[in-house]
Amino acid sequence: MQSSGPIDWTPMIVGFAAGFLSRLLALRTGRTHYPGFPSGYVSQLALAVIAAMIGSSITVALAGKEFTAATFLTLAATQFRDVRNTERKTLEAEESLILVGRGASYIEGIAVTYEARNFLSMLVALATTAVTQFVNLGVGIAAGIVFVLVGERFMSGPRIGDVCDVKPAPIRFEKGSLLYAGDVMMMEVGLKGSRERYLQHGLAVELIPKNLRGQAALWNVAQRQAIAHEAAAAVGVQKDVGYPEQTPLCRMEMPNATGKAGLTIIPVDKDIDRLIRAIKNTPVLESGKWSKLPMTNPIPAHPEPDASPAKEM
Repeated sequence: MQSSGPIDWTPMIVGFAAGFLSRLLALRTGRTHYPGFPSGYVSQLALAVIAAMIGSSITVALAGKEFTAATFLTLAATQFRDVRNTERKTLEAEESLILVGRGASYIEGIAVTYEARNFLSMLVALATTAVTQFVNLGVGIAAGIVFVLVGERFMSGPRIGDVCDVKPAPIRFEKGSLLYAGDVMMMEVGLKGSRERYLQHGLAVELIPKNLRGQAALWNVAQRQAIAHEAAAAVGVQKDVGYPEQTPLCRMEMPNATGKAGLTIIPVDKDIDRLIRAIKNTPVLESGKWSKLPMTNPIPAHPEPDASPAKEM
């Protein structure tokens, strides 16, 4: 049996570096990202190494006519599906222990994103290795940089700030106990002490959709739950277990149904700018993506009464 010729490791090394860098750029902590502890970092970095190694090895294996090895590597890639389940279970276990939950749709979106990040790392490594293998080293490095940037852009989905305007709103009470955020009625606050806390320490914003896609996002209950969670995570919330009146709330303007929403919160850090930034940076959930068409005939906030003379009976 003849031995195979020397292997050129350069394409594999360049592809591995590009794939690992693609996953490394996404490994940042935050309210929507996991991990946040050293053990989580080790796990994700190990998966990044495996994904980049698989992607960079497939082209070399096929070029060397090692079809069995290429098939084995493809089967190994299916194990990344467990990453999605692990992330989901971890976040669901935390859900009952935080004051303002993310919601099931937000958790699923985070889990899907982490599964996709590993596949993206593998694809970037595969494409970079292929270009380096069949063109040359210089073009391969340039292509790897482009693939990393394109992948990062591709994984950055729309944010609430892209489809909605977020503006500060005054807090007021009508009929004694009805809490309003601007024009949006939020809820009835029965306790006098709670009403005083909203007036003294509360913050409120209005979310005004820019188009039909923004309207669809705000009408989605899971999306509004995600917005409330991001708001509470950004500025804190003066709330404890068993105090529903102090829970941050994001609600649509009713009964006019203009598509506008309001949010009220009693924050720990009374910083309206930070609150608005957090809401604008909230991802648009998959369940809230409905239409990209412009709003051609928006419903006015306060429809004018019909000026035509009434018909005599």
